[in-house]
Amino acid sequence: MSIDHDLHQMLFQQREAQTQHLEYNQEFQYYNAIASGDIENVSRYFMKEDDQAYSGDEYGKLSGDSLRNVRYHFVVAVALITRICVEHGMERETAYTLSDIFIQKMDHLQTVSQVAALHNTMVVDFTKRMQKQKKENAYSIYVMRAIEYISAHLHDKLQIAEIAKAVSIHRGYLSTLFYRETGIQLHSYIMSQKIQAAAQLITTSDMPYSEIASYFSFSSQSHFIQCFRNETGYTPRQYRILFYHSSEV
Repeated sequence: MSIDHDLHQMLFQQREAQTQHLEYNQEFQYYNAIASGDIENVSRYFMKEDDQAYSGDEYGKLSGDSLRNVRYHFVVAVALITRICVEHGMERETAYTLSDIFIQKMDHLQTVSQVAALHNTMVVDFTKRMQKQKKENAYSIYVMRAIEYISAHLHDKLQIAEIAKAVSIHRGYLSTLFYRETGIQLHSYIMSQKIQAAAQLITTSDMPYSEIASYFSFSSQSHFIQCFRNETGYTPRQYRILFYHSSEV
């Protein structure tokens, strides 16, 4: 039986049942909360620690066996979280070693509820480490507010004057202060954050490049491709081919 046949059959069944996978913007908010060290928001997405974990249609069915299904989902989740935390500054070896540890722990568990509980523990651990990292790299109140504003408005056409106004500081002083404390030019930081967020969508969704470009307010798809290549060394297409993580395989 061909993959195409299976694909069309499953899509038909999902349409008939009116089910679909989790929306990419919800996934984006979830993973962004982890990378930001936002425990409060992350807690809203905790897995129910019972035998129904990962059983909702929005997660996708990876196996007919409930325990094997939750194991597969756990591995996908820890892999995505590890990569996103690395992209947001977690030391690479620490992140991937943590991933290995959690997968090894999961491998010894015998019930769906146990895996679900470990999933929540894993998410909290990564989130707290990101939270601690951000506190250790503390900046002045103006720079912190600018970073928070940028994070909350990545989908907008961000202008330095607009950011300065939002944090109640002169534009020129904000640019000087930001570079002094971070070692990065403010406009370069904005572009880097947009590209990192775009890369997350590229590797965790099937969203078209044109829509991603529009979502993050690039002037055109070609401009987005150029900026993405300058930042990552890859075109969006190359990046998706190399790093795409499907929750359906």
